[in-house]
Amino acid sequence: MGEKIGYELLWEMSQKERQTNELLLLPKNFYDEISVFIKELENATSDEQINMKRNAQRLLSELQERRKQKIIIYVAYKRSIPQPAIQEEEDLYSRILAAANGPNTAKTQATQANEKALKLLQPIPEIILPSGKKVGPFLKGQVIEIEERSDKEFLISNMICQKA
Repeated sequence: MGEKIGYELLWEMSQKERQTNELLLLPKNFYDEISVFIKELENATSDEQINMKRNAQRLLSELQERRKQKIIIYVAYKRSIPQPAIQEEEDLYSRILAAANGPNTAKTQATQANEKALKLLQPIPEIILPSGKKVGPFLKGQVIEIEERSDKEFLISNMICQKA
């Protein structure tokens, strides 16, 4: 974005967030910088600055609530949030996902990911697997995930990969 984070940008982002069902990308430091902006208005003396502070706090609160609701919807539809995400929102997404899936699901997903993981024994260019899927190019020692069983067997039997 490159813009200085202030009232105008907060208002603009709040409006955009309200108009779409997607979680919009915000600068990683957005919440920190907007908090600094609001703190700068703490010692406001003019009515205009006092109103700006009050409105900025309201807009920030509404923006955060709307984004939290969208994160919950992303979890419900098993969608990942857009990247790069703000760390606080990524943490919230992870906590909600863990709560929604239960403690055993996270372990099951990790186990399934390990079963898909293959380590390359040699560098390969882009190749077409037996399933018709294109993969590559990859470097020697790189770990990749392959879904199809026939593709995994092909890569292992031809000494291209080994189980990671």
